Amino acid sequence: MSKAPGARGKPLRKKDRKRKKYIPKGRALASLLFLGAGGILRALARALPGFALFWREKANPLLVGSLGRAASLLPFSLGEVLLLLIPCLVLIFGAGCLRRILKKTGDLPSYLAGGISFAILILSLVFLLWEANEDVYFRAPSFGETYGLVTEGYSDEDLVRACLVLTEEINESAPLTERDDRGLMVCGEDAGERVIRHMQKLGETYPWLSGYYPRPKKVFFSKALSFMHFTGIYSVPTIEANINGDMPAYNLPFTIGHELSHLKGVMSEKEANFTGWLSGYRSEDPDLRYSSALLGFVYCGNELCKRDREAYARIRSGICHAALEDLKYNSDYWKGFEGAVSRKTQEVNDLYLKMEGLGEGTASYDMVVDMIVTWMQKNGEI
Repeated sequence: MSKAPGARGKPLRKKDRKRKKYIPKGRALASLLFLGAGGILRALARALPGFALFWREKANPLLVGSLGRAASLLPFSLGEVLLLLIPCLVLIFGAGCLRRILKKTGDLPSYLAGGISFAILILSLVFLLWEANEDVYFRAPSFGETYGLVTEGYSDEDLVRACLVLTEEINESAPLTERDDRGLMVCGEDAGERVIRHMQKLGETYPWLSGYYPRPKKVFFSKALSFMHFTGIYSVPTIEANINGDMPAYNLPFTIGHELSHLKGVMSEKEANFTGWLSGYRSEDPDLRYSSALLGFVYCGNELCKRDREAYARIRSGICHAALEDLKYNSDYWKGFEGAVSRKTQEVNDLYLKMEGLGEGTASYDMVVDMIVTWMQKNGEI
């Protein structure tokens, strides 16, 4: 049985001494390069006017078309796998440390240095990718500013009309969707491809949304997302749209559109909700149309309920039975995951969004109502 180089006082071979001496330094240099590049991007986005817009328009297509395309070739979520590897690597590293302590091999310091330098290398690379694929975009003009969808205010009557339009859309599209034996909507496995086609079609009107889209992926541990009350999540380092495959199906097309828009640099949750809604609204695909109409009504209806409860109750009573069953199932589903995990996750998400300059935090999700009503006003829907 051979011993590890250097164990029990055995001299290290020349190449092993070289490896022991230079690998940590190489990792340190790479870490400094990653940290420096990420820091430069962060500084330029904040200090140089127009840089964030330039990065979104020029670098985003390259990053999505390279890193995003490569990750899309895999049948699973690379981001999820990498995340799951973290505790595995920590356990392996801990076991390696324990083994060296018990056997008194004498190389524990170099092993610790190697492990720590490797962790720093990975964290610095993640920092660079985070800056390149997300943080910079927060400093660019928003989707609403770019396309004149910043609300100038709307009346209660405008909101009522928007809810009526959405209700009509729900009732027209609901009978065209596939249903299971419980009467709940079923969405086909090709939903991602259909949403991508419509997003690319929207790109003809909104060039920001044009171009290549990586394939969205349902994560294996979808219930974990449910415990966090997430319908989807954007994996920044791997440029992947990860979807909760366990949630009620009517959420699926809307959520896919939401997460895909993050890949294109739409960072505000309000605006990602809007592009998610727009990805299916007035689509020729009944699943997409129904998802957008029903989610649009949920957001707009909640706002109307705050302003005029009677008007909300009257409009909601006109929604077809199939859609009401979907809404009831959705409510029951998420209640089953309420608890400390979901509360803490939402608190962290709220803090992160505020740190990125979105003062409303998680409340910005609900502010999509402003953009929906404004879009309907500008397009003669109400």
